[in-house]
Amino acid sequence: MNKDRKKIKFDAFVIIFLVIVFCYFLTLVVPSGEFQREEVNGVTTVIANSFHATEKTYLGPQAIFQAVPEGLTSSASMMFVVMMVAGCIEIYKRSDAINKLVSALLSKADRFGSEKILSLIMVMFGCLGGFLGWNEQIVPFIPIIISLCLAMGYDVMTGIACSAMVDMISFSVSPSSVYTVGISHEVAQLPMFSGFAFRFILLVIFNIIMQIYVLRYARSVKRDPNNSYMKGIDDSSFRINFSDELSAKMNGRQKLSLLVFLGTFIASIVGVSSKGWSMNDLGAAFFFAGVMGGIINGMNINEVISGFIAGAKDGLGPALVIGLARGIQWMLNSGGVIDPIINALSKPLSKMGAVSTPIAVMFIISLFNGLITSGSAKATALMPILIPLADLIGMTRQTMILAFQFGDGLTNSLWFTSGTLLMFLTIAKIPLNRWYKFVWKLLAILFVVAIISLIIAVKINYGPF
Repeated sequence: MNKDRKKIKFDAFVIIFLVIVFCYFLTLVVPSGEFQREEVNGVTTVIANSFHATEKTYLGPQAIFQAVPEGLTSSASMMFVVMMVAGCIEIYKRSDAINKLVSALLSKADRFGSEKILSLIMVMFGCLGGFLGWNEQIVPFIPIIISLCLAMGYDVMTGIACSAMVDMISFSVSPSSVYTVGISHEVAQLPMFSGFAFRFILLVIFNIIMQIYVLRYARSVKRDPNNSYMKGIDDSSFRINFSDELSAKMNGRQKLSLLVFLGTFIASIVGVSSKGWSMNDLGAAFFFAGVMGGIINGMNINEVISGFIAGAKDGLGPALVIGLARGIQWMLNSGGVIDPIINALSKPLSKMGAVSTPIAVMFIISLFNGLITSGSAKATALMPILIPLADLIGMTRQTMILAFQFGDGLTNSLWFTSGTLLMFLTIAKIPLNRWYKFVWKLLAILFVVAIISLIIAVKINYGPF
């Protein structure tokens, strides 16, 4: 045996394509069937006990390759937002506004302590994931956070943990995410974002646990770099020499451009949370911020265009991961196996009691999340089944939605089929096995907290109903 043979590196694109192939073979062996659906007040719902067998339609092997462009097409708006924001960030980098902002934070590290800066970063990303349900939208900020963490003496894992990980896990207990809570409340006919206080308490508890976990690891790495899970992996592309920026102050143009960027960021939060902004609206907002940032900093039109193209090029890889992952959902839908899988999952749940059912739902949704990672897609498909089930066993609908949230959100940081997770790991150049080594203990702790939370929710009749 040749010991010098190079190991094949299975990056995000290879992993997702292999899952698409697996799902294709799944469509060949799972019997076809479907639920009847009806539209009530503009919301498509599944009619309870309406599942029936249908004639099997076999996809040809060309569907494996067709899934790729289909996934890219269906997720085009999200992909373009990622690329637009990346282009916008590149213009601010070229103006030195971003570097000087990071250097300003570094200059405060000695006075306030680097751990306080890490905590502040985690609070910010916890709010983005917890209140807005943002995931892919934070992509362009990840390299900046990683560079800042490296400059403060931490490692790449710390950077991705205090930003992307906190964002994704906060999503699992979001009090006001339109993608899961909003859709689920519509189907369940609950007051929109009702039960806010209980989920907000859980959001705070989850974030405190993550703060302790990440800071403990970060402290260990700073004390001894050999404790880093990223030991031996090149991080030079994220290392920036801020010595020149530390001695130079921001000029007026850079300050004004950063105010424009901050204003755009706030407008995006308000737009998504209360004005019904679409992905295209977000893309337009950051395109505007990029153009204005370039103009304010004295860049000519060619420099602005060049900056956008360079930034969008950097964002293309992560954007393609999102689109490719959507091909998994296309394959399952086209093969007619989504409804049979849902029907198979719902049968054992109907035989459980009020306390054990939400816990079982959480774990089953966690498994199902490996096939369909889109929270909104799962909510649309599963809530019409889970809500009547909650009514039948005497459990509140709000508790069932909370169980769904836990199952949908916690494993976003675990499933290798998650385009969002793979996108973040691709950006940070973190191998999947090293990520698992870092995150598994935290997820185990959070699942225990989730189980306790569901038991409390059942006992207090978490509602209003």
